[in-house]
Amino acid sequence: MAEKTKPCIGQLQKIGGTLTTRFAPAVIALVRDTAQGLGLSHMDMPSGAGHDAMHIASLCPAGMIFVPCERGISHNEIENATPSDLAAGTRVLVEVLEALANR
Repeated sequence: MAEKTKPCIGQLQKIGGTLTTRFAPAVIALVRDTAQGLGLSHMDMPSGAGHDAMHIASLCPAGMIFVPCERGISHNEIENATPSDLAAGTRVLVEVLEALANR
């Protein structure tokens, strides 16, 4: 005879949160175009995490570059990215900074 399962009852309560930061469209486009020009996969994504860039964005044009992490886990001690993904992200960063510096 199959065992009956009991319902799991819980309650959610929001205890905090951060709205996504709107970064400069020109910086976002430059990051996207640079990744594409390097033949890298890319996607736009919001981040509610408390990065330095969210504070800087109110002072100057800003953006962020993320690299893939194993199993999608980030901001955690088991976060892991491959050396090749880190190198690709660094290449995008260098080219974006160079382009911004030469504007």
